[in-house]
Amino acid sequence: MMREYGRRLLILAGGLMVSAVGITMMLQANVGLEPWSVLQNGMSIFFGITYGTAAMIVGAAVIAIAVLCGESFGIGTLANIFFCPVCIDVLLYLGWIPQMQSLWSGLLMLLAGMELLALGTWMYMRSALGSGPRDALMVVLARKTGRSVGLCRATVELIAIFVGWRLGGQVGVGTVITGVGVGTLFNLNFALLHFKAAELHQENLPETIRRLRGEQESTEE
Repeated sequence: MMREYGRRLLILAGGLMVSAVGITMMLQANVGLEPWSVLQNGMSIFFGITYGTAAMIVGAAVIAIAVLCGESFGIGTLANIFFCPVCIDVLLYLGWIPQMQSLWSGLLMLLAGMELLALGTWMYMRSALGSGPRDALMVVLARKTGRSVGLCRATVELIAIFVGWRLGGQVGVGTVITGVGVGTLFNLNFALLHFKAAELHQENLPETIRRLRGEQESTEE
C-alpha cells in the first residue's frame, strides 16, 4: 500500500511540475493569458503579490466554496493549490523561461505551454488523488444550478476574465486561443494516450485516510 501511494505521489508531483512549466511558458508568452491566469495576474499586479500567491488564494477560495457546497477534495487537490504555484513562482524568479517580445514567438511559446499543461494534467489525474479545485467547483455549480458543466465553466471563466482584466490582468489573443483550445487539446491528448478521465475515480482525503489506516491496522495484526 505504501509503495503504491509512493508511486502515485511521484506521478502527482511530476504532473504538477510539468504543469507549472507549461503555465509559466503561457505567462511568458506575453500574448494574453488563459481565464484563471488573467484573474491571478490581475490580483498579483493590484495587490503587489506574486503570481503563485494569487493562485494559492484563488485555489483555496474555490475549493472552500466547493467544500461548503458538499464537494470533497484529496491530497492531489491540496498539492494543486499549494505546490504548483510555488513551482511557478520559483521558475519566474529564476528566469529560466524568457518573456517573448514578438507575436509569433509568443504564440509558439503559448502553444508549447498549453501542450505541457495538458501532459501535466494527464499525469496529475493519473495519480487519482483528488480532482483540481476548479474542476470541483464546476461540478458543484452544475449540480446546484441544474446547468451543464460546460455552461458553468464558461460563465465562471468569463467572470474571471472580467475581474482579472479590471485588476490589470493581461488579456489578448492568447486568452481567446486558450479559452477555445485548451479543452480540445486536453481531449486530443487524452485520446492519444488512451486515458478516460471520466471513468477514473479521484480518491478524496477521507478515502485515503481510511485506506492507510486499514493498512496500518492489518500490519499491526
